Amino acid sequence: MDKSSTIMWVGTVRSLPLKEQLRASRLAGCDAISITPWHYCRWLADGITTKDMLLMADDEGVKLTQLDPYSRWATHWLPDNLDPAAFSLGFFGFDEDDFFRIGEALRVDSMSCIITCPESQVSIDQLVEGFIRTCDRAAGLGWRCDLEFIPFWGLPDLETAWKIIKTADRDNSGLVFDFWHYLRGKPDPALLDTIPGDKISTVQIADADAKLRPGLSLLNDCIFHRVDAGTGGFPVVELLQQLHRIGGLNRYGPETFSGLYDTLSAEEIGNRSRVALANVFDKAGIPHRFGTAEAA
Repeated sequence: MDKSSTIMWVGTVRSLPLKEQLRASRLAGCDAISITPWHYCRWLADGITTKDMLLMADDEGVKLTQLDPYSRWATHWLPDNLDPAAFSLGFFGFDEDDFFRIGEALRVDSMSCIITCPESQVSIDQLVEGFIRTCDRAAGLGWRCDLEFIPFWGLPDLETAWKIIKTADRDNSGLVFDFWHYLRGKPDPALLDTIPGDKISTVQIADADAKLRPGLSLLNDCIFHRVDAGTGGFPVVELLQQLHRIGGLNRYGPETFSGLYDTLSAEEIGNRSRVALANVFDKAGIPHRFGTAEAA
């Protein structure tokens, strides 16, 4: 029996109003969606109450499940490579109390921790200490606390993230495994094979050019140039097969940060995502919930 669940990562639908984000998620075959504190506050400012948000989610049969991201668990968090015109610094600026209050209001069951400062500003010991504290507070609410590595900031690769998870040794901790972050950083298939599948809490399926385009920064490629799974140069099928083999496909879904997707409707995003995911799962020979790989 397939006990996995599917999640729409909000970066895929970031340009849409909440109701349309939820519709796109349902059309993509996802039963859950991640939510950012930044989006939540924008919706409140637009006059949408927390109760309204939960009712909208119920209407579409999509749960608001993972609050993402939280960066101020570390001693340093300010990034030095963000263009405020392209990406609001406020996206990462929520402190611990505000972050947890939002998560409680939305009745989420999990959260994601990232590092946004340069690698030189934070030590492994500091990260372990901050992650333990955050996991313990999350555990008090019954949440899972997931750690995500990102190659252009202070927690750059799977090896470092896994070291923190193992040292922290918290039952409610796990990894966020993003295809783009893994393949643009330091892919390590041998290490991945040694990680217990239940410690890969959630998977963000992404694709992009096989190699970074000349003149394009990692950050810009990450947040504007991802493509539908199976249509770029990443070994998406092979990576899905490896994750499936180790039991790491527990909660998964698309994370397609894309300038093109920012122009599309909920129907277009939902159908494109569903078709792309059905195709790559079929090619990988892995059972899935995305229906048939028919043209949208």
